[in-house]
Amino acid sequence: MDKITDAEKANKLAMAISTEVSKGWRVESQSAVQAILVKGKNINHTLQIFLSIITLGVWLFVYVPTYLTNRRQTKIVRVDDFGNTLFE
Repeated sequence: MDKITDAEKANKLAMAISTEVSKGWRVESQSAVQAILVKGKNINHTLQIFLSIITLGVWLFVYVPTYLTNRRQTKIVRVDDFGNTLFE
């Protein structure tokens, strides 16, 4: 396989980022060769534990599903010299 140019790499990276953004990811940082994408939010665990104690554990029925669905996820996207899009 032949290596691709930097312009082609940038174009493939932009297309990959666009696809991931349409799936709900957001760009945290981007350079010419890679991008860091994130999904979810940071959860205030101290508040959640406090509410769980105050409500004698009833709040755990809210806290656990919220944590599982909204936890922060990170994905690194880059394009190699041969045009392959790599997700880490």
